[in-house]
Amino acid sequence: MIDVRSLLVLVAVADVMVSIVLWLGAGRRLRHGVAWWIASLIARALAVSILASGVQPQAGALAVAAAMLALSMTLQGSALLAFDSRHLPAWVHSAVMAGAAVPFALLAADAANTVLFGGLVFGTLLLALAAIALQIRAPASGRARGRGVMVATFVIGAVAFYVRGVAVTMTADPLQAFLTPSPFQGAIFVTAAAAALLATFAFLLLQKERAEGESVRLATMDPLTGAYNRRTFHEIAERELSRIRRADQPLSIIIVDLDHFRPINERYGIRVGDQVLQKIADIVRGALRKEDMLVRYGGEEFLMMLPDVPGPGAVVVAGRIRKAVEAEPLRIEGHVIPVTVSVGVSARLDEGPESIENLLARADDALALAKQRGRNRVVALSLGRSIAA
Repeated sequence: MIDVRSLLVLVAVADVMVSIVLWLGAGRRLRHGVAWWIASLIARALAVSILASGVQPQAGALAVAAAMLALSMTLQGSALLAFDSRHLPAWVHSAVMAGAAVPFALLAADAANTVLFGGLVFGTLLLALAAIALQIRAPASGRARGRGVMVATFVIGAVAFYVRGVAVTMTADPLQAFLTPSPFQGAIFVTAAAAALLATFAFLLLQKERAEGESVRLATMDPLTGAYNRRTFHEIAERELSRIRRADQPLSIIIVDLDHFRPINERYGIRVGDQVLQKIADIVRGALRKEDMLVRYGGEEFLMMLPDVPGPGAVVVAGRIRKAVEAEPLRIEGHVIPVTVSVGVSARLDEGPESIENLLARADDALALAKQRGRNRVVALSLGRSIAA
């Protein structure tokens, strides 16, 4: 036999304890929806505490409990949207609270209709939360188990509320069914309570996956420009070259170096210099395909690996990048900063074994030659011949 009031007290205590743990664990870094989720747990704890406080709550208390439970669900929606860098309009909270509280106050004398209405309303809110959770983008690590668990718990909770609401219409004494539920009704109560608690653990799993994805991003990407870092390039390049060899396909390397970048840092400051690098990275990225690899190879050097692109095609891409950078001076913090780049290009040779080191060496030699010839130009070294553009 399930004691519903004891179950409600357990849920309230669990919500309070978990909210305290979340608050202490996050410290001052209540980001990515954590603050909203803590608020939702407190609101739900208040709601179930009111329901558990008396044998038959009065209309006013029942309306407050309904409002707090609805608020806890909209706060969870805010938490999920904040996790995904979106937001829920503030008016939604008050509108949903009123939409739940007012009918509860009016139907308080009719237990059957009250439970039916509550089952339909809160079940629908949980389905809305499931829809929001389903839209959460997968983390950089590629794992999305937290999203799946979150959606499943909300759907299970919604079904439990719907079944509870419909089942009460078949009960002669809804209040007695609440106080001493049958095994089936007890199972519904336990399922709803378990789904409510599991949703918090699913949210924690989402946070864990985000942290893992952030670790992967920091380990593989340059945080300033969003390009791959040098170490990741060398890890990927050897595998890519092996594939290219087996398929006997072309591969090209482009190295872009900002001309006279040090004077920009000295004149305008490092912060402006960083923004210059970011804008140059965006320009270069705009000239590449999805399958191309952009790497921040040095302080002001960017490297591009172009699979399936022969040398002449890489020269065209390099020329397009050089012209795009030269065409429009960068406007940063009120300054107009003209920037040009020197570019070196190399391509996989048709005969004999080839290595990434050889490709890099030829591209670097081409870059050095571009600087010697006056900068702001493209030089390609391939098959022992030099081509200037």
